[in-house]
Amino acid sequence: MTSAYILIVSILILGGLVAALGDRLGSKVGKARLTIGNLRPKQTAVVVTVFTGTLIAALTFGILLAFSKSLREGLFQLDDIQKQLRIARSDLEELGNDKESVEKELEKTQEEQESVEQKLQTTNKNFDQAKEQLKSVSSQAVQLKADIQTLLNERKQLRQDQIELDKEVNQLKQEVSRRDEELTKGKAQITEQTRTLNERQKRLQSLEKQQSTLQAEINRRDAEITKLDQAIDEKDQALRAREVRLKQLEKESSYLQRQVAVLEQYYQTYQELRERRIAIVRGQVLSIGAVRLVEPKAGTDVVDELLRQANKTAIELVGKENIKADERVVKITQGQVQQLLKTLQDGQEYVVRIIAAGNYVQGEKEVRVFADIALNQKIFSQGETIAIISMDSLELTDEIIQERLDLLLSATQFRARRSGVLGGIKVGDGRLKTIVDFIEKIKKSEEGLDELKAIAMEDSKTIGPLQLILLGIRDGNVIVETEVEL
Repeated sequence: MTSAYILIVSILILGGLVAALGDRLGSKVGKARLTIGNLRPKQTAVVVTVFTGTLIAALTFGILLAFSKSLREGLFQLDDIQKQLRIARSDLEELGNDKESVEKELEKTQEEQESVEQKLQTTNKNFDQAKEQLKSVSSQAVQLKADIQTLLNERKQLRQDQIELDKEVNQLKQEVSRRDEELTKGKAQITEQTRTLNERQKRLQSLEKQQSTLQAEINRRDAEITKLDQAIDEKDQALRAREVRLKQLEKESSYLQRQVAVLEQYYQTYQELRERRIAIVRGQVLSIGAVRLVEPKAGTDVVDELLRQANKTAIELVGKENIKADERVVKITQGQVQQLLKTLQDGQEYVVRIIAAGNYVQGEKEVRVFADIALNQKIFSQGETIAIISMDSLELTDEIIQERLDLLLSATQFRARRSGVLGGIKVGDGRLKTIVDFIEKIKKSEEGLDELKAIAMEDSKTIGPLQLILLGIRDGNVIVETEVEL
């Protein structure tokens, strides 16, 4: 369609140029009072103008023929196309006549087959009569045997004739099927036009659905307004509930006062603990491992190994000078161990962590712990975006780069922990040099950056570690990225 528009514009421009040239040429011929042959100057100007118009028509027609294949075919091959169309219609009519002829031959063959079957039935009856006559007339036995043999031969011949007729019927059916396929191809163009019409109808239905969607959006916003009104009512009810809760807190105040007295008894012990440095903080992971039980009996050994690792870590933290290496420092309830073993029996892979239940200072000889268990499943896929931070400053100073990078790593850690990653998180191979080189690349970037992005270097499971690749993006293109030495 675009080429047709260009062709029309070109013809109009060329026609205008040639017309202007012809007019100018005619004017000059008229002013110069030139003559061609014995013609007068005025007649000469008319001849030049006519020749120019003829040239415009010839150029226009030539351009159309040169650039339009359909025009050439319609102009020079129209009779051939119409002739082919008449031949195709004639062939279609002949196919219809052939189909009717074949159907008539098939009916005739079926009638012949029924006639042969009737003859076969008559022959069978004659055979039965001959057998009865054989029993009653012994003098004609030899002749009857000969007749019977003749009848059997005729029966055999009739069966062979029936088989041949069946083959001919199948061949005729195949011929009819072939003719039907040719007729179906002739109707394919009509089917294509019908499909185009159906597509336009579907497009109209799609526009009607869009209108319905917009109406539904309006109804949804009205519903949101109604919900906001309900939320205001709910807040009023919540305010009344808080007043009731305030009265309950006043009742609990007396109970807390009794607890203060109990806390004062621990105050002296707390003063002593303050003089010593905290070695283990509450929630600190003392040991971690991925566990999958192939044999259910191995569960106890696996849990004991995790507790031994936690015990070793606890001894190193609280001070191994006053504690023997084989002394049991960590303490866990038997109920927790049994619950842990019961969970591990299903054969799935779990991440088991041994976590400190409280704060412990150096020198303590008992550390209470509890077990945390979670399925070791894939959290992030390779190349998945974990966090994005915008770079809204054009001056990439050291302070701004460090601030935005710290914010990116914090957002990445928050996303990873919330998604279920329990193991470590590191950039590339975990070396500090990798981050330093990345910062240097950012400072050397002359184009500046739009955002910083952290993506997963490889598939990461619950146990981790989550390895990151840091990217510097500008206009959707990667400008800088962290490099990992293999």
